[in-house]
Amino acid sequence: MARPRISKEVARSVNFTIRLTGEEQRAIENAAAACGITPSALVRQKVLKGKFPKPRLARVDLDTYLELKKIGVNLNQMIRLANAGIMHQRLENQLVRLWQQQQEVITLLISYDSHTEDR
Repeated sequence: MARPRISKEVARSVNFTIRLTGEEQRAIENAAAACGITPSALVRQKVLKGKFPKPRLARVDLDTYLELKKIGVNLNQMIRLANAGIMHQRLENQLVRLWQQQQEVITLLISYDSHTEDR
């Protein structure tokens, strides 16, 4: 069974070319990926409708949210001590540990975000 033909009014048969810097191209590709559409569709919507499409948002599970909240509370307490001039080796070690936890959570979020279709 062949693909049905579309009318000439609906078919996108005109090609429009613009020149971009590498940075501009990456910005458009990143914005399109965040919205879950192609770069062409992103530019088309912005130019013709005057607004960007809404980005798709990943759902964050409750455990990840709670872990981030704990890290934030701990960091707040440690920064308060550092601002008070109480910065010793134990505090530095804790800050490094919290930074590593933050990186792990970010990695998990990125991994979860890139492998899910349910947003």
